[in-house]
Amino acid sequence: MRKAVFFDLDGTLLPLHMDEFTKTYFSLIQKSGFIDLFGKDGQKVFGSGIYAILNNDGRLLNRDIFLQTVTAASGLDPNTIQDHMDRFYANEFSALKACTHVEERAVETVNVFKKKGYRLILSTNPIFPTAATNARIEWAGLNVNDFEYVSYYDNSHYCKPNLEYFKEILDHTGLQADECYVVGNDVAEDMCAVELGFEGFLVLDNVIGDLGKVPPCVQGNYSDLLDFAKNLPPV
Repeated sequence: MRKAVFFDLDGTLLPLHMDEFTKTYFSLIQKSGFIDLFGKDGQKVFGSGIYAILNNDGRLLNRDIFLQTVTAASGLDPNTIQDHMDRFYANEFSALKACTHVEERAVETVNVFKKKGYRLILSTNPIFPTAATNARIEWAGLNVNDFEYVSYYDNSHYCKPNLEYFKEILDHTGLQADECYVVGNDVAEDMCAVELGFEGFLVLDNVIGDLGKVPPCVQGNYSDLLDFAKNLPPV
């Protein structure tokens, strides 16, 4: 019997258009002066750090591989980089809330699963530190305590769609893939978990990816997802 649900955040529990969100994010981090820390090639240096996170092979935490990469490329002290990042996520980052809104059906879906006794995991791609992820959870009308486990860049060694990302969470929680549902809006990054034995629900609102490449899974909008949760038995 399935007894846990892995939820994606951006574009799933937190509705947004990824292109707008990403464009605004990079604009804000540029204006904060963070990119300028790295000199004339600042954008390239920062981009190399993000690339390193997304392609992490598990040898370091995502946080550490980012800092290692941008430190090596810039020659800056990692503490200086971390301090500037902390200020950005505590201040300018909050402006991104304007790119999102609360989706009440998503909030109700989480509450239905909770009431039925399902273990809830927030499997958001771990490229952000704790403060940034927790802020986005709040923007979604939820609370970090709604989830048993949340993936952050400082507790994760991989990113989606690397299947090792899901395996790491399974190992941490003691769950098996065939005990879990995965809910997300990204064909590649979320539904790849179906290969491991998850049952997938692809949220078509804000869907990302080629629908012709979707593995066998349930598909629907937020209302369909809520009905799906309501129709499942309690654990």
